[in-house]
Amino acid sequence: MKMARRSTRRTVARLAGGALLAPALLLGLDAAPVAAQSRLYVHAFEQASGALVTDLDRAEVIVREDGIVRPVVDVRLANLPARVVILVDNSRRARRGLDRVQEGLQYFVDRLPPYQEVSIVTLSPNPRWLVQGEIEPVPIREGIERLGVGGRSLRLLDGLVMAGEWLAEDSGPFRGVLVVISTAGVDRSRASTQRFTEMVEQARDAGMRAHTLLMQPLNPNVLRRGVTLPEAVGRDLETYTEGSYRRASLGSDLRDALGGIADRILERNRELARQHLVRYDRPPDAPSGTVHVTVTRFGVRYVVSTDGKSTH
Repeated sequence: MKMARRSTRRTVARLAGGALLAPALLLGLDAAPVAAQSRLYVHAFEQASGALVTDLDRAEVIVREDGIVRPVVDVRLANLPARVVILVDNSRRARRGLDRVQEGLQYFVDRLPPYQEVSIVTLSPNPRWLVQGEIEPVPIREGIERLGVGGRSLRLLDGLVMAGEWLAEDSGPFRGVLVVISTAGVDRSRASTQRFTEMVEQARDAGMRAHTLLMQPLNPNVLRRGVTLPEAVGRDLETYTEGSYRRASLGSDLRDALGGIADRILERNRELARQHLVRYDRPPDAPSGTVHVTVTRFGVRYVVSTDGKSTH
């Protein structure tokens, strides 16, 4: 009996060390090597019907890098539960815009899916949890209402490190999402740039996305000054995590800007719902090479990407 022809397509993805990173980031951070446990996204569908395949198994996926088989450690649907952590600059510099921040945050939360986990961290005078890991709307709304003016000091880096460490403590399957709402004020954080670098590298390797909204006063002199640390952090987070960076006037209506971030989160949910996340091990000191992915199931075609964006 003639064996049925296997209808699969071998896909090649070029992975380069630090491929997601800018060659020269604003904080002077170096591009990181490829993570020891790497990830790819596979969008698989039945060739005959075009129906989405949602049950790929680890045994059905083979990953080779320059001809060397890499151990596949996990294959699962990519739309993991999202954990949203919002970091808010509540320093005196942000005072004039806090009412608008509260209004915009409630609009943002209302656009997210029901029972979406949300946490809120204020950044002045020190990072502090207002809401931590809540899914019920009432505690989240009450946390937003408790937003008040802190001290003179903004501690953005400290807040990012605290949020990153908290997310890293959970070994369960999830996707981290950071939302930073900050002024361009002077940052008085105790955390070093190196600690921030480590946190962002871990976030990138875990598939986290970060979205920054920078609030600036309407002042013509702002165009002539240098880049502040919150601006540099926002741009670096956008580059590292393929998130977003946007500016708004301090005290202006933020519903459109924060609603846009919510829409990005929802779009990412829909994007990943059609794909599998494949994790595989590679030596941390191995040079980057050409990666070939094979799905062995009969009658299945597939598209592979490193960012989950390339779909059929």
